[in-house]
Amino acid sequence: MYFNRKNSQINVFAGSPWEAASIHNLLNTAFIQASLQETKHVVAVSVPSEYYTAAVRLMSDRNYI
Repeated sequence: MYFNRKNSQINVFAGSPWEAASIHNLLNTAFIQASLQETKHVVAVSVPSEYYTAAVRLMSDRNYI
């Protein structure tokens, strides 16, 4: 089975809508394409798999995680 890593998304954060919007803006400012996915009471932020390490490092530097 062929798995295309460039198309896979990985969740890097899940929380309230305002927290997710803050993370989303932080990642987009750093030129990391992030997307929001809303579920029942939580909003998840996901990034392409190739940007996962950079996103987590940026979020930890800002004390989001």
